[in-house]
Amino acid sequence: MEFKERKSKPTKFNTAIPLVLLLRDFIFGKNSPDRFTKFIVYTNLLIWLCFTAWHLISYFAISLRDLIFEEKKINVQELIFQRGIELGFSPYQFLNHILKYHFISIFAWGFVFVGLVLLWRKKKIFSFFIYIGLVAYVAILFLFMGRKYIATDVTFLDKIWVGYLFVSCSLAVFLRPYLNPNRQPMPTDEALKPPHEA
Repeated sequence: MEFKERKSKPTKFNTAIPLVLLLRDFIFGKNSPDRFTKFIVYTNLLIWLCFTAWHLISYFAISLRDLIFEEKKINVQELIFQRGIELGFSPYQFLNHILKYHFISIFAWGFVFVGLVLLWRKKKIFSFFIYIGLVAYVAILFLFMGRKYIATDVTFLDKIWVGYLFVSCSLAVFLRPYLNPNRQPMPTDEALKPPHEA
């Protein structure tokens, strides 16, 4: 008895195109903006990644401080208490504040990410999300951590990055009418296929 070989139709999930490209197209769309917008988005995505990763790691490190002490014998809570006293907080007050600071900051930078995606897609509303995220981030810094923390624990590089994000996105707002509105399409599934399959 002969069995016919069953050929499955190629789909986006069984082709050679990496899943990351599909995710990229889903988030950023298939059209590429002008070079100026690309530069702003790429550089600010790097800033977003650094801040988001730092807040995520810090939040979970503090939240799992008991586990870290059991496994690594590092007393995270004692370090936080000492730093809080140095900054003029009571120990548990500082612990509570720094947890809220890192937790809310994750969402604030989430707004920034949405704004950068909308900037890539050339949507006018992008500035709303970026400014809301930045204002929220600075506000919670002052509200929960205080001026002394900002002066001593927030590095000069961090301040430069936040300033760059604000200035570069403001430039994108003002220069938007003068930038080329015609966007080049990103490579499609067909274009990414090997020549013998095209």
